[in-house]
Amino acid sequence: MKIMIDAGHGGKDPGAVGSGLQEKNLTLKLALSIGRLLQNHGVDVRYTRTDDTFVSLSDRARAANAAKVDYFLSIHINAGGGTGLESFIYTGQSGKTEEIRSAIHQCVAAAFKEAGLPDRGRKQANLAVLRETSMPSALLEYGFIDAPKDAGLLGTDAFIERISAATVQGIANVFGLSIPAAADQVTEWARQARDWAVSSGITDGMRPKDAVTREEVWTMLYRALKR
Repeated sequence: MKIMIDAGHGGKDPGAVGSGLQEKNLTLKLALSIGRLLQNHGVDVRYTRTDDTFVSLSDRARAANAAKVDYFLSIHINAGGGTGLESFIYTGQSGKTEEIRSAIHQCVAAAFKEAGLPDRGRKQANLAVLRETSMPSALLEYGFIDAPKDAGLLGTDAFIERISAATVQGIANVFGLSIPAAADQVTEWARQARDWAVSSGITDGMRPKDAVTREEVWTMLYRALKR
């Protein structure tokens, strides 16, 4: 399976700006996180950009078409006074395109709901990267950069990790990828502590069910005490 992850904006185009954040940086961080998780499950991941580079909308679509990927996912952060998640497919699309978008949207919306952010719904629009790609595609707006609660979450590694994992789970559900259920899931009673430890730089938050070595204990204690 081959997927292209499109980190919106980049280079001379910062995208939306707010709360001390730039959309181009958040989209790249999120795209690379989603891509890494997909690669861990054997997916051939391609990117429209992997650094702070400007790529035109048509060049993004051309790259996906040339690579003959199975799916194109464009990552964006919203602005304009709202809050929460919304997703887009090209105007008039249905069938497989809608099926995949809905599977991803459902999982990501659940992660947003857990964080207290609303689901703004599944929408259609005449967006260039969706119009010009020849495979099923979707564009997700992962929260609002100018909304304090959204931005506060988007500025943390813990939330980026959570919505990345939710995105991958949606892709896995619709494409039949095998993801070990216990490997990446955190028990609810431990979630707040895990999120704090990740945002504090004490741990990467991965492998929550694995046994811990003495070296890892020493390192986490050292980081906590130095914090």
